[in-house]
Amino acid sequence: MAHSEVLIVGAGPTGLSLALALHRLDVPFRIIDRLAAPAAVSKALAVWSGSLEAFAALGVVEDFIASGIRLHNLHMGDGAREIACMPIAEGVDSPFPFTLILPQSRTEEILARHLAAAGHAVARGVELIDVTEIGDTVRATLRHGDGRTETVDTPFLIGCDGARSLVRQTLGIPFEGYTEPQTFILSDTRITGGLDPSCIYIWWSAKGSVALFPVEDGIWRTFALRDEPAQDGPPTLEEMQAHLDACGPPGLTAHDPSWLSAFRINERLAASYRRGRIFLAGDAAHIHSPAGGQGMNTGIQDAVNLGWKIAAVLAGRGDAEALLSSYEAERRPVAREVVAAAARTMHLGMVAHGEATRLVRDTLISVASRIPAVRRKIQGAMSETRIAYESGALWDAVHRFGADGHPHAGARARDLVAEEGSLWQHFSIRRHTLLLFGGDEDNAQVRNAANGLGETVDVRTLGIDSRAAERYGVNGSGWVLVRPDQFIAARGGPDDVAAFDAYARLALEPAV
Repeated sequence: MAHSEVLIVGAGPTGLSLALALHRLDVPFRIIDRLAAPAAVSKALAVWSGSLEAFAALGVVEDFIASGIRLHNLHMGDGAREIACMPIAEGVDSPFPFTLILPQSRTEEILARHLAAAGHAVARGVELIDVTEIGDTVRATLRHGDGRTETVDTPFLIGCDGARSLVRQTLGIPFEGYTEPQTFILSDTRITGGLDPSCIYIWWSAKGSVALFPVEDGIWRTFALRDEPAQDGPPTLEEMQAHLDACGPPGLTAHDPSWLSAFRINERLAASYRRGRIFLAGDAAHIHSPAGGQGMNTGIQDAVNLGWKIAAVLAGRGDAEALLSSYEAERRPVAREVVAAAARTMHLGMVAHGEATRLVRDTLISVASRIPAVRRKIQGAMSETRIAYESGALWDAVHRFGADGHPHAGARARDLVAEEGSLWQHFSIRRHTLLLFGGDEDNAQVRNAANGLGETVDVRTLGIDSRAAERYGVNGSGWVLVRPDQFIAARGGPDDVAAFDAYARLALEPAV
């Protein structure tokens, strides 16, 4: 392994997404996984809009759209009565305003296939057994399947090695949080009874609750809370059927199980995402209840956020410490909220079954599901399209200039579909994109500053297109700088180049 190769430990969705990002960024890398073959079972199912945007940046989104099932509605009920039916992606502000059901194994397969087509393969059966830092070098000791060991030096090591991350444990980073006392059971089975495979069902009664998610080919995943929390063995088909009969929509019959499992839920967040040039991403950094289906999606977006920053540092651009520290500053608050929201959702929908609680819950859900503003807020949170970064060195550098307009620095970039196509198609993980609004001479200072940075910034003149200006909150003329991960880096008026210069010093200019 060449010293210049970044080492990715773990070939799940996060590690594979990071590998593909580094490939697009022309960064040499090596990706290893201790498993001899990909996992046969799929923990994650949903691919939300935010992850589809990330996959668009990686150039693979069309394969995901072609392979997944579009979800339409979330049905919720109590006993024999449906109390709410809510569109899942209605009003989501994204080039991909929908959610896909796609087993994690298929997500990994698509990403690995694109890597293989580019000449990269996962080194399987290779396990990290030790890691240390020596100056600006990370030294890793690997053990191969035949027992031989290998010592490699790398400029960066990223632990994408799951909830039991050896990288995190070796660094001694606490995995803060708790384990839920309840035991949950799940099954992947065929179910007869008229369920719509484009919908999710969450149902409860005085005896408990069940959640049903379509998987593929007529298979449904069922979650339920076990009556005997001390029993940790996998459920039988009969136990799952008993929960469906007691708590689920009427008339369902489960058969032909392909997976039966019992588990306890951990709600945990790494105390730090970084030690020097060693990073954590995905489940190595955050785990939580499957409620909301955001774990894999959060990891995918960790990968895209970190990938372009590592590439910039290795290319000798910007302030290395500002770029690298911004990963944790931006992504850890996102995960903290995801963990907390998943716990709230799980307790509301799966654990609390008292009569008074059910009455209040049924009423609130029935009313809230009919209010468009509430639906949009829920959909935006679930789709991960309302994420905004409001901490870290990159944000601090431009926030003090207080540029008017929304979306502000740290928010997601907006799309616009015009006759010449989608604005989003011009964004690239390989570079920043400067959007200029107004006349040709209105933004001369910032245009000249961007042109002086060469190919690291792609300048796009939108002119006086009122729709584009409205989408970006620009009154007349001005500019918006979009990062490689499709978040807004900075913005300003026609004569306001200070915010651009402040950001460029940290992320774009040659390192001093």
